[in-house]
Amino acid sequence: MKLELIARKPEAPDVESFIFKPSAPLAWKPGQYLHYVLHHEPTDDRGSDRWFSIASAPFEKHVMLTCRFASERSSTFKQTLRGLKTGDTAEITDVDGDFIVPDNDQDYVFIAGGIGITPFRSILKEADHAGKPIHGRLLYASRDQNVIFKDELEAIAKRNPALVIHHLFSPRRIDQDTVREFVPDLKKPFFYVSGPEPMVESIGKMLQELGVAKDRLKQDWFPGYPAD
Repeated sequence: MKLELIARKPEAPDVESFIFKPSAPLAWKPGQYLHYVLHHEPTDDRGSDRWFSIASAPFEKHVMLTCRFASERSSTFKQTLRGLKTGDTAEITDVDGDFIVPDNDQDYVFIAGGIGITPFRSILKEADHAGKPIHGRLLYASRDQNVIFKDELEAIAKRNPALVIHHLFSPRRIDQDTVREFVPDLKKPFFYVSGPEPMVESIGKMLQELGVAKDRLKQDWFPGYPAD
């Protein structure tokens, strides 16, 4: 399927959202991801395709891809993405992923690191739109005060007292003390962790050491991003 770029939106000094219109109706569940193909030459050893979480909620009807750019080490894919103009197209295949919330009545702890907030935007926006608020906490670790989607997420939390957002800024990290501070009962909620792969792996291991059962833990990692 083809996607046509209809808008771009800066989210932070090094983060931008690309808003695409699908060429045909596209269905997905909040928290899922898409396989993107951007044909370009020359192509580096990482190739011309990537997987990205869908940052938009299904009710918005468009596809929003939000990513962080690092100019000193950007891949040719990222360079091509950043060079897109309104009206340019990309290809997509394979909506996939099980990083979804099946029951809004359960208690959740969402843990996001940096760009790992993207699937949570989709999940929380869709729940808010549907009038089915999610109960739980969002622990959102950012490298600085330039927080992605901050106003949108705080507006959702303001409408939904059952959702509490905790912002953590570098050098503070999400560790055992942080989790114990914000999550009094570790056995009750389901934990969802999203962010750079090293962070997701280490937090997943840490949560299991704290006694969180594997069947109450979902992980969604973003390859190619550093942990800090």
